[in-house]
Amino acid sequence: MLGCQAVNASQPPPQGGPAQGDSASFVISPRLFGLQMNSGIVSRQPWPAASFSRTRLWNSETQWGKINTAEGVYDWTILDKWLAAAQSHQIGVLYTFGYVPAWASSNPTDPNCDEGLGACDPPNDLNADGSGSDQHWKDFVTALVAHNKNSTTGHIGSWETWNEAYHTRGWNGTVAQMVRMAQDATAIIKAADPTALVATPSVVFCTQGINWMDSYLAAGGGQYADRIAFHGYVQRPGHTPIPEDFVSHLNSLKTVLAKYGQQEKWLWDTEASWGNTAFTGFTDKDMQAAFLARSYLLHGSSGVVRFYWYAWNDSVGTLWVPDPNDPSAPGTVLKPGVAFREVYNWMAGATLTSSCAANGTVWTCQFSRPNGYQALAVWDTSQTCSQGSCGTTPYTFDSIYTKYRDLSGNTNQLHGSTVPIGAKPILLENQ
Repeated sequence: MLGCQAVNASQPPPQGGPAQGDSASFVISPRLFGLQMNSGIVSRQPWPAASFSRTRLWNSETQWGKINTAEGVYDWTILDKWLAAAQSHQIGVLYTFGYVPAWASSNPTDPNCDEGLGACDPPNDLNADGSGSDQHWKDFVTALVAHNKNSTTGHIGSWETWNEAYHTRGWNGTVAQMVRMAQDATAIIKAADPTALVATPSVVFCTQGINWMDSYLAAGGGQYADRIAFHGYVQRPGHTPIPEDFVSHLNSLKTVLAKYGQQEKWLWDTEASWGNTAFTGFTDKDMQAAFLARSYLLHGSSGVVRFYWYAWNDSVGTLWVPDPNDPSAPGTVLKPGVAFREVYNWMAGATLTSSCAANGTVWTCQFSRPNGYQALAVWDTSQTCSQGSCGTTPYTFDSIYTKYRDLSGNTNQLHGSTVPIGAKPILLENQ
């Protein structure tokens, strides 16, 4: 996650379905639930104790500069560990490109790159207007795709053409250069695997990010992508991050996509969470659980097809912490990690019959399943939590509902005509 202050956002009800023109009623696929992990998972830490279907390789020691250590030299060791681990747990893999190796960089001593000297600068065989051989990049993509195709340990099925290309600390090249690199990469990937899915470079929800995507699509970048990638962070310095801000941010992106005829392409949020707590001061575990659940409910309702939470075992969006005495032990799943498991159980395979919408500060999303099952997720954005105590307000529920589930995994019987609701969503159920 690179620095980019989210713009202020209002909270209109979301629009759209699983793709940009679909109806509001659709099944929530388990593929919505992605989870990112740092490299501790393939070195010493246990696989996540959570239900998810996809993982993204970024900050995983698998970037271009980590693998392609010198011209013509490739080290597949860490990548193969990831692919083997994902395959053994039946998890799909998204590979994200980024991190130009110093030997191929046009400015190999540049200290202003987040991933190392020269890592954000374009390759030295690619001109500012996108012309040039681009051979360093093509050689790496070709080698990676060939290794993936011949691998017996696992398989990359999806590709993201760059990480946060809107920001100079992640990409200090031109839009024309990025379009050329996407063109070359997509041609190589599709030639080897026509079923592979390729996403655009990602941008963060801020004016700078949205403007960069506008420029990228104006330059023709959309024709080299099957999917639109973005990073749905909504945090602002010194402010409590509000998950509902996601809705208007996404609508801003959808406006840009429609401008260039890209509105029918499915949306992938390839990295987001409440962000870095040092940046936001957002440390309350109950509020973090609330943020996660509301984020997934709103993503699913807004037509996002995949959402890769960042991250399971990282300092950003942390869901789990290792045992301090034994990193290979089960460790501790934090409250937001438990919420991840629970909201997966609420949503995966259910049909969204009514998109998430607000009535004042109360939000609801309606679901159904076969055999007459009906459920309603509900929360109140005016409530908050502090030091283990959460405020609530009474909510009058429909008499069809008989019980509710909470984000701790508890099931409670309903009595009377009201139920207390707060910042953390609950799921009312009729059976």
